[in-house]
Amino acid sequence: MRLKIEKLVYGGSGVGYVDNLPFFVPATVPGDEVDCEVTKRHKGYCEAKLVHIVKASPNRVTPKCEHFGLCGGCQWQHIDYAAQILWKQLILEEQLKRIGKIEDPKVFPTIPSPKIWNYRGRVKLQRDKNGRKGFYALGTHDLVEIKECLIADLNNSFQPEHFTQVNPLQNENLKKLVAEIAQNLNSKRILELYCGDGNLTFSLSKLAERIDAFDSDRRAILKAQRLSEELGSKNARFYASSAVSAIAKIAGEGGLYDTLLTDPPRDGCKDLLKFIPKTAVQNIIYVSCNPSTLARDLKDLIAVGYHLDSSRPIDMFPQTFHIESVNILKKSKK
Repeated sequence: MRLKIEKLVYGGSGVGYVDNLPFFVPATVPGDEVDCEVTKRHKGYCEAKLVHIVKASPNRVTPKCEHFGLCGGCQWQHIDYAAQILWKQLILEEQLKRIGKIEDPKVFPTIPSPKIWNYRGRVKLQRDKNGRKGFYALGTHDLVEIKECLIADLNNSFQPEHFTQVNPLQNENLKKLVAEIAQNLNSKRILELYCGDGNLTFSLSKLAERIDAFDSDRRAILKAQRLSEELGSKNARFYASSAVSAIAKIAGEGGLYDTLLTDPPRDGCKDLLKFIPKTAVQNIIYVSCNPSTLARDLKDLIAVGYHLDSSRPIDMFPQTFHIESVNILKKSKK
């Protein structure tokens, strides 16, 4: 069947419509006119595969990597970068509206990555029983052996003992953005959850009077404590504790903090939400790597008295559909 691709969705596929029924087609670009073949039918939508490009979108480019389409590491090498960052803004806005039920979210333009190739400071290669190295094909455990990875800086890539941001240059912009937000909010007493090794903590230490930072990864906390001693930081304190255990205890002592900073894994903050109102924090800075779980959590936070001030996507993952964002919530006035 023939489709005109109208938009991109979270997950990376392009979408076209026939009689208002959406068809999700990977490796397409808004503006493409394509022939495709239905692979799965669901209630309310269909999945399809690209067969032939009848007319290419002006935003379609030739992928640089010979493994693109086989390797599951990238999904958007066929889309020019200006269109990638625009669609990340639009997809975040769509998720906030559809899942978060936020009528008119203020979503600022995406902050582009300083590098769009060879930007990853860490990668995790897979190895099969024959010793071949590579990445899995998208949605499978079938190994795609690779000669080179064009989004990885293979001179410096490594797999750390604990979580770190994969895009070192863009991470500097993330730290500056979070510090700027905290300063504008006049944040003085900050509770930080999922702090890791202090990636965001130390960028706030010059403006806050007190930062209590928690993470369940003891190795990351030990590293943060050592660095804190080296820097002579006296207002940042690090604790090895799960986010839920930390906030459950703090919730009984409301008023200790004016701002909550949280940078959770892809699953979001669902387990924390019932405790957040009891902390009496007036501001929340929510750093997210998954717009779907973000929107779900914001919906619940709005229900207990916060409102979304603004969202700002920041592109940590060029050539992919993944969306990092920094979101500001404020306590609503009665």
